[in-house]
Amino acid sequence: MKYNDPIYGEVEFTGLEEKVIQNNGMQRLKKVHQNGADFLVNPDMDTSRFEHSLGVAILCKKFGCSEEEVVAAIVHDISHTAFSHLADQIYRRQDQTYHEDHHEKFIENYSLDELVEEYGYDPEYIFDEENFSVLERDRPDICADRLDYTLRDLFKYGAIDRNDVDEVLEGLDVEDEVIVANDEETAHRIMDLFMILNKEVFFNEQHEAASMLMVELLEKGMEKGVIKEEDLFKNDEQVLKKLRQDEGLEKGLEAINENISVEKGAEHDRYEAMRKHRIVDPPVKGTGKRLSELSSEANAKFERFKNEVPLKQRYSIKTDRPL
Repeated sequence: MKYNDPIYGEVEFTGLEEKVIQNNGMQRLKKVHQNGADFLVNPDMDTSRFEHSLGVAILCKKFGCSEEEVVAAIVHDISHTAFSHLADQIYRRQDQTYHEDHHEKFIENYSLDELVEEYGYDPEYIFDEENFSVLERDRPDICADRLDYTLRDLFKYGAIDRNDVDEVLEGLDVEDEVIVANDEETAHRIMDLFMILNKEVFFNEQHEAASMLMVELLEKGMEKGVIKEEDLFKNDEQVLKKLRQDEGLEKGLEAINENISVEKGAEHDRYEAMRKHRIVDPPVKGTGKRLSELSSEANAKFERFKNEVPLKQRYSIKTDRPL
């Protein structure tokens, strides 16, 4: 199976990988937006969880991973809910792992465990991300998952182009089964890209406003019985269709548009963004150390970032239509 990725170009998947990709559980992700409700105020931010998942798998291939790790990469987000991490806000999950609680159930419901067994693999091993250190690592390490959403989101946002993507990938390698920067210059560039991602994309005022308003509508939809928790495990289009059946919720959806006006609010403002800093401190090849251990500049840069970008931000939000 050949697949043409918007930022990595053409890649070929094996027979097993193709069957996993074509699985109905994975196909659902084509209509689940990676960045929550961002697309409602910024149509360019239209990445799906499907596109991201295949991107992570492609990176695993580029870094020479086994077929097992590539398959694990393909399905790593299979249990994401409609609008991705907005479910974490609904259920007040600061760790943003609500979808992970349901991962095993999705694997079983879509018979992916049986599929990999047919190819001689152990499903308990292959569907446990902790077994694959290129695919997933705790911050502040780089991993394929973290790297793909950074490059993909910045590309869609217009902050980088395909030449930048190629240069970044050329500056990375795998050492002791961990993604590392080839040199300090590349490590600084990677750290900078993650900081730009947080400031310009994740903590973009309109993006955060759209997410908070959508969370409010989803919560109201549940209170009214228009949607239930299980509806979140469908896709964005199906959930939006249900919300639009209620006149008040439909008006609320119409109010989320590119004309949202956002101000950083005073203490009485009721909207508070749920944030976490997704910053990496890359290991540098051949040194056995992270960038921060080699560069005082990196430490100073990170301290400035934390001061400039608080984890708690309250907003006042106005729209051109009544909420």
